[in-house]
Amino acid sequence: MITTEFFITNKKGLKLAANLDQPDDGKIKAYAIFVHCFTCSKDLKSIANINTSLAETGIATLRFDMTGIGSSEGNFIDTNFTSHIEDILSCTYYLSNNYKQPKLLIGHSLGGSAALFAALKLKYVKAVATIASSAEPSHLSLKLKNTKARAIRNGISETEIGGVKFKFKPKFFEDIESYSLADKLTNLNKPYLILHSPVDKYTEIENAELLFQNARQPKSFISLDHIDHLMLKKEDALYVGKLIGIWVSKYL
Repeated sequence: MITTEFFITNKKGLKLAANLDQPDDGKIKAYAIFVHCFTCSKDLKSIANINTSLAETGIATLRFDMTGIGSSEGNFIDTNFTSHIEDILSCTYYLSNNYKQPKLLIGHSLGGSAALFAALKLKYVKAVATIASSAEPSHLSLKLKNTKARAIRNGISETEIGGVKFKFKPKFFEDIESYSLADKLTNLNKPYLILHSPVDKYTEIENAELLFQNARQPKSFISLDHIDHLMLKKEDALYVGKLIGIWVSKYL
């Protein structure tokens, strides 16, 4: 796999750090975008490992840092679910203008929810895959209910996630709670692959069941037995990448 690093300017004029992972033989069948999980970054090892397997199937995959995350510009406190979707769209436009239109969107955890909403806006995206995603983006508000309460009470709230402190405004929770996947999935009209582990301790398997129930055909579900939420074992992430590559080959 060959990786190229660059920056993409988003809707607000901020630079998003991005890597394009391409097959080392230069034979590219299609382009994809990988959306990282909430407060993660493009440098999560599992993403690079997934992209390695995708590259072996001829898929070049763009991974990037959301606004205020990793090496991207901007302040996290000023972001929300809407800005996540806008960042994805900025990346699709960049690929379309500088390479080719992405045919596949992949999202991990909350990134999967954002990828689904972005796909609803993009006719040229042919398929979507989500990994360990919740049935509704608003589930994050429930997980951060104490943070939300403090933000409403004080105007700003700080909490530690993965060893890093993040600040939230009430607007973040108002924004994410305004989205409903159950209402939108019937309009997706694209092949949709749901990957989820029954032992996922962060996002329970019931979320995958609801996503599958609410989505229209063609839809597929693959159980990631004994794989943790972040896919930290290299062999697990490589396996997930192979599954996505095989599944999507029919639609490219």
